[in-house]
Amino acid sequence: MPRRSPRTAAEMRWAASCARASRGEKLTAPGGLIYASADMRSGCGALLVAMLALGACGKGPPEATAPAEQRALKAKADTAPGEVVATYQGRQLTTDQVRQEMERLPAPSRAYVTAPERKRQFVENLILNDLLFDEGKKSGYDRDPEIERQVSDLRKRLVVQRVMRQYQTPPEVTDDQARTYYDENPTLYSTTQIHASHILVKDEDTAKQILAELKEHPEKFADLAKEKSTDTGSAQKGGDLGMFGQGRMVPEFERTAFALQVGQLSDVVKTQYGYHIITVTERKEGERKPFESVKEQIKATLRNKQLQDQMQGHFDALKRDAGLKLDEAALARITPPAGGPPVPAGGH
Repeated sequence: MPRRSPRTAAEMRWAASCARASRGEKLTAPGGLIYASADMRSGCGALLVAMLALGACGKGPPEATAPAEQRALKAKADTAPGEVVATYQGRQLTTDQVRQEMERLPAPSRAYVTAPERKRQFVENLILNDLLFDEGKKSGYDRDPEIERQVSDLRKRLVVQRVMRQYQTPPEVTDDQARTYYDENPTLYSTTQIHASHILVKDEDTAKQILAELKEHPEKFADLAKEKSTDTGSAQKGGDLGMFGQGRMVPEFERTAFALQVGQLSDVVKTQYGYHIITVTERKEGERKPFESVKEQIKATLRNKQLQDQMQGHFDALKRDAGLKLDEAALARITPPAGGPPVPAGGH
């Protein structure tokens, strides 16, 4: 159950796509760039093909490219606009087009293609991408319903990303607001560590029933965690989360856990994951960090929270205006496809 991230859903999908590409899995990348499978990644050319696919992910929103790098690339482009670097099948590939594709690569990959041989391989791969696309069209793959569906899905994701960027302007946070947050959260920003366990369930009534039983029989915590907790990552260990310091858990969980004494049971705690009951089995006291040393960190936390609240408010309004209604019974009957071990509800 790591700290809540300010990433948007669209950005998460970008990260997931990049991870799939790095493992050599099939990736539909923006611009139709080809991907590298696991048995292709041994040579220089194959590595560059993989980098092409990853570059589409690594770029993300246009703002991800550093301004200095953008200026440098533009300056180079201005020196030789439209210079033809390759011809094939009556077509031309210009230096500007090559630089545009290089801009799509993440910074480390751009550095990789500065060597002459790697630059040549990069250009050849761009051309091969075109030639393979031509070959695919001759086979009718461009009219394949599955490919058309993936293109439609990609178009939708890109449009959603563009909309989401409108809601990603971080609000201003003052020193006074940061100081107030620091003062109101005395357990935060310290070197104190705790060893905690928890039981996570989906609804509040179930959590209250478990808490009532634990108050009568606190020794049953581990057994009830194994039996009831939906956080499969810790349930099999009796709810044990191990030793951790500040910043590892979502704020609601963290505030409660660090306020507990050893052996104490929490009340029911609600987070984005569900309803928790927490207990602390060990505590190592530390010193609280001075305000000035954590001021910027606090401001970032508050900006992210305000941004998330604004976005959540917009999402709620969209769902309300759309008249969204969920059939809980039908939802319960949906069985996700099998695909590896279960993901813990707490996000471990």
